Amino acid sequence: MASATLSVSGDGTIAGGTMTVDTAGTPERLLAAAAGRNVAHALTLVAKRNNTGRIFIGGSDISSDIQRGLAAGDSVSFASKRGIDMREIWIDATVSAEGVDIYAVLSS
Repeated sequence: MASATLSVSGDGTIAGGTMTVDTAGTPERLLAAAAGRNVAHALTLVAKRNNTGRIFIGGSDISSDIQRGLAAGDSVSFASKRGIDMREIWIDATVSAEGVDIYAVLSS
């Protein structure tokens, strides 16, 4: 199972963390289904700077066939007034044990 940590700081609305893909080629949820606060109004995912491969972000069907992926240091951001359920975002990698840094503004 992928390892993901999300630490809440301050008044509980700003969070940062990391997510690492265990097995390349096998998409994994950004946050586990049982995670506590999992809805964000804004979310930025940054491919870890030490990654040597590419990171793919999408739904459970994410694949290197449908996007170019993020190289080390590349990022993608999402924003929604209704909220983004981070359990519905999936991550894959071309190299095992590589991942993303997570920055989120959480819903209360």
